[in-house]
Amino acid sequence: MSSVNIVVGLSGVGKSTVLEKATEKSGEEYEVINYGDRMVETAKDRGLVEHRDEMKDLDVETYKDIQKKAAESIVEDSEDGNVIVDTHATIKSPFGYIPGLPKWTIENLMPDKLVMLTADSEAIFKRSQEGGRDREHESVEDIEEYQEVAREMAATGSVLTGAYLQIIENREGKADEAAEKLVETLEA
Repeated sequence: MSSVNIVVGLSGVGKSTVLEKATEKSGEEYEVINYGDRMVETAKDRGLVEHRDEMKDLDVETYKDIQKKAAESIVEDSEDGNVIVDTHATIKSPFGYIPGLPKWTIENLMPDKLVMLTADSEAIFKRSQEGGRDREHESVEDIEEYQEVAREMAATGSVLTGAYLQIIENREGKADEAAEKLVETLEA
């Protein structure tokens, strides 16, 4: 039986590393799908954008429709096997926080498990300041608030779908431990 699982976390939390290690350690096969990439593919297929940066220029209704269509295509992919959706529980905008998994998206995906990866706010800030990274985070306090809002959004997703919610801390230098915990969660 195939499953849809969602893994969320802020930029710099180590999500890609933990997901890569978890899929290597797991006895199951998982297709990891980046939700943002799937949205861009969906918009490109409809001739609405050529690049990711153009997504922010779409009107709200079109953006919502793309979110919905991307979720539908992920559900279709899950018919062939286990899927892990790599995404953000929330996105910080100049106007406030918006859900990365709004009601129409998470209810369409109906995940079996929802996992939030967290990390020490200072470690995330340090990673975000390292060479070549997008400086999404302005301060350690900003990250603390952002992680709290993301936790609330993830919990809301669990309430809306009945999915199990697991919070896993990715401690500095301990990505293997976080990956093992993720595998335990996915295979339980």
